[in-house]
Amino acid sequence: MFCGHCEMRVQKAVESIEGVQKVEVSLRNKQVAIEYDERKANLEKVKAAIREARYEPL
Repeated sequence: MFCGHCEMRVQKAVESIEGVQKVEVSLRNKQVAIEYDERKANLEKVKAAIREARYEPL
């Protein structure tokens, strides 16, 4: 992520996943903090959503 627009795209991508309850994206730290219902979402779905937004999760 390089700018506020990038940060917003990642946030919207992750928020669109069913079961995600809270998303905090930090451009400064290049991190995403997520709270989600493990029965509906998982880390692989989150990574896939970030990739679909054209960013590479670490």
